[in-house]
Amino acid sequence: MPHRPQAPIAFHSALVALLLLALTGCAQLGLGSSTGKDAAAPADTAATNPPYNASDFRDLLIPGELAWNRDKSMIIRTDSYAGGVLNFSGRVEIASLSEFFVQNMERNGWKMAGSIKYKQVLLAFIKPAKTCTITIADGNLGLNTEVNIYITEDITKRDQAATGGSTKPSGY
Repeated sequence: MPHRPQAPIAFHSALVALLLLALTGCAQLGLGSSTGKDAAAPADTAATNPPYNASDFRDLLIPGELAWNRDKSMIIRTDSYAGGVLNFSGRVEIASLSEFFVQNMERNGWKMAGSIKYKQVLLAFIKPAKTCTITIADGNLGLNTEVNIYITEDITKRDQAATGGSTKPSGY
């Protein structure tokens, strides 16, 4: 009786893992079966999703195509400081997002302090007692764009500017 060599168990396990990985990749790329809940193209979502303000930062406008990722975001508030990291993602082109932020930040009183554009985009803005840095990058195999917004506000400086620079109560 001839002896036929059997493939090692590790080979079979690796093959199964590779197949599962391929199927997962196809699902993420939208190549698998359709459930009828396909994401709309960016042009379609622009008409149905108007821009909105970040709730804790009223002078920060977010494109309606972007969804807030709560698990990747944090907001910090103390007596003297407000800020945080806000993470958003969606199917939007980097160039159009960059243009959106530049135009709308300036409309909301922000001054552009600088920008870097290569594979990713970094936009830096300032206001009295506030800074905002926005990074825009491809994520998830180029099918999803990720936006990180780093925003800070020195509340003591803001309050001093509002009271004319005096921190003492009136009557002193």
